[in-house]
Amino acid sequence: MPLRTRIGRRTTRTGLATLLALAGCAGLLIWRNTDVMGQDRFCNGALASSELSPVLNGPGRLTGKSVYEGSDPYSFSCTVQRTSKFLGADQPEMKAELSFDTADFAIGSRLWKDPSASSYFVGSATGAASETQAWVLLPTSCSDKTPPGVQRANVPALKVSLTHGRAAREDLARAAMSAARHIAEGLGCTNSSALKAPVRLQGPSDSGEPQPTDPANACGMAGFRLPEAALLKGKAEPGTERVTGSDSKTRVCELTLKGPGAPRITLAVSEDPLLTQGVRRDETATQQNTRTVSACTAGDLYVTMSYDDTYRNLLLDAGSTSHEQARTALFKEFFDTVVKDRGCRTN
Repeated sequence: MPLRTRIGRRTTRTGLATLLALAGCAGLLIWRNTDVMGQDRFCNGALASSELSPVLNGPGRLTGKSVYEGSDPYSFSCTVQRTSKFLGADQPEMKAELSFDTADFAIGSRLWKDPSASSYFVGSATGAASETQAWVLLPTSCSDKTPPGVQRANVPALKVSLTHGRAAREDLARAAMSAARHIAEGLGCTNSSALKAPVRLQGPSDSGEPQPTDPANACGMAGFRLPEAALLKGKAEPGTERVTGSDSKTRVCELTLKGPGAPRITLAVSEDPLLTQGVRRDETATQQNTRTVSACTAGDLYVTMSYDDTYRNLLLDAGSTSHEQARTALFKEFFDTVVKDRGCRTN
């Protein structure tokens, strides 16, 4: 056999082997860095990969880090992350978990920050979403299935949090709704159909940017005046506000006052039956402690007010009487304005 022919064949075999090796490496790269031929569903079937992909966007492969949903349907907890052999450890990670809390935990709790920055559900479902977190209250029939040891005032809520990344609010809300529906069906809730509606969100208005506060029409509510007792000259004066809009059954306004430390006051109102019924389960919800549900001719009305430590400390520094007067005056003014604005005469 001519030398040239042998060399040609050897070169061909070497080239073919090289191509196969490169193809194998490319295939491995694609497999480890994308969702090609990956799992279709995660969290014990609660979430489809198509729902998780836009939430956990970017390179890497969807991987279920931890799942806990045994025979007890109340134990739902799931973590999914983007993983890659070629990227750093700080890849997007989403955790979804069922917990039991007060129905207004995301509005009045300091642990769930910036409720005015969230977008609230419009329609039959009750919840909200931002770029990094979302929550959904399970239907009323689920509240009657709370496990032993849970306080009567607490209701089931699906909470979703995203770390090392951000997602479109609609995508995070859609994933939260799917997980909540999965849990509700597992619990046998009779009205889980409320979670099947498409997700539509409302707010915050004005692109989420704080706007100057009109002291005589605060939070965009005609006639809502910030009472003098709630203001401190040079320390807590009208500044800016952020509101979530009017389409949702739940609306939140956050006032950031002018003063050292930018003291904040959060005000909220809701006609959402799931939220109002849930708060009614809590016997501590009274008008005197700035968290109440009032029976109106058009239905229940939830009104609440909270403020940060900066504002509280400023008032306390002015004396305990000043703190009590400010708290009482501000809530009364807000409550009276809301009732009048809704055309609601309390029973």
